[in-house]
Amino acid sequence: MAQDMWNVLSKVNIEEKEKYQELFSALVQQVKNNSIQINIGETEYTDHFLVIEENRMGAYFLHIVPKIVYSLFKEMQIKAPQSFLGFSVLAGKRDGKDIRVSCFGVQCTLLAKSLSHKTIPE
Repeated sequence: MAQDMWNVLSKVNIEEKEKYQELFSALVQQVKNNSIQINIGETEYTDHFLVIEENRMGAYFLHIVPKIVYSLFKEMQIKAPQSFLGFSVLAGKRDGKDIRVSCFGVQCTLLAKSLSHKTIPE
């Protein structure tokens, strides 16, 4: 079942990938700088959601989820509760837990490239 969802996701064309790349790298930077409040739950924006989970794989996960793939994300979130839901990076630690950032539906090569253009302090 999970493989079917990954196949569906691979066929979705997320428009304005550059915007999501920028959001991803900015969110990683905010976590690194400890300048983001981690409130578990979902925040809706014009074209995406920020979904923050506390216990996926024993870590905090901050997912940027474009609205076009939100229903698929929610389905995968339920059916694969202890799996990665795509490319994520370890961005920091809080309360003894890792903090990981992901952008659902955007290719990992693009997300990684967005980080390579930023200077991220250790």
